[in-house]
Amino acid sequence: MEWQTKVKTESLQDRFTYATRFLFAGSCFATEVAERMRQLHFMVAPDAFGPLFNPASIVSSLERLESRTPFVPADVMHFPYGAFGSLSHHTSFSRGDEAGFLTYANEQLKIASDCFEKAEVIIITLGTAWAYTFQEKVVANCHKMPAHLFKRIFMEPGQITALMTPIIRRHRNKKWIMTVSPIRHWGDGAHGNQLSKSSLLLAIEHLQRTFDDIVYFPSYEIVLDELRDYRYYADDCFHLAPHTIDYILERFFDTVLDQETKDLAGQMKKLNTSYHHKPLFPLSEEYAFFRKKLDKQMSELLQTIGNKRKLY
Repeated sequence: MEWQTKVKTESLQDRFTYATRFLFAGSCFATEVAERMRQLHFMVAPDAFGPLFNPASIVSSLERLESRTPFVPADVMHFPYGAFGSLSHHTSFSRGDEAGFLTYANEQLKIASDCFEKAEVIIITLGTAWAYTFQEKVVANCHKMPAHLFKRIFMEPGQITALMTPIIRRHRNKKWIMTVSPIRHWGDGAHGNQLSKSSLLLAIEHLQRTFDDIVYFPSYEIVLDELRDYRYYADDCFHLAPHTIDYILERFFDTVLDQETKDLAGQMKKLNTSYHHKPLFPLSEEYAFFRKKLDKQMSELLQTIGNKRKLY
């Protein structure tokens, strides 16, 4: 008897390997998945903006990576929580002074811009169709500023498609993978959240009709239709539990990676788990031998991964 409605995913014909370069952009779900792939030693670009939720902010971030336009003092604001940052960044990028923020933001921008240029795969996770504008410009984050300074707008599917089409068209040499974050935005209520996700889904559908090589990965459907149980959520009942993100990543790997790369990633995950094991007697000879054995296995596995990259 089947106890779940399994969501089917469309497997890629040309699978990715450890030689593939990835860049993620979008919501905190994208941030979580990207970090897990870094831990498995995939080549994943560093984050230059922090979590971004609406399509306009995501496109703006990609255009900034494309143009390599640095942030300047005019972009910096002093926010109510006492730190300096910009309306293009998440709060996690804010720093204690203007110079510190600009140095950090531009360092990350330079590294991520280099990665964007070289990346073969761009993975976009759209979070919400709702956005906020400040002085007629969409912002990535409101940074706890007074609500009356912002205007709230809803992005229709056609608007989202029109925004995303130019950047995709300029980079047809890259593989674009689209997904919708399964994390619900409950501030709009159940119905409002569904309207928002529907607009994102329709926009991606329109993009797929325009560009035949855009791939949609159904992370949203996997959580809502296949898992559909609060045990897969964190304590706040909105964000996902760690094991849920692990499961979605496993499904993603089944869809996009070749078998050899999946096997290597599985070995890396086991080694990482072993490294995080907390010994009862960390100063014992037995534990020292165990760590030495792990280090040898890690060195050999990294060498294997490095050799695979040289073949491509």
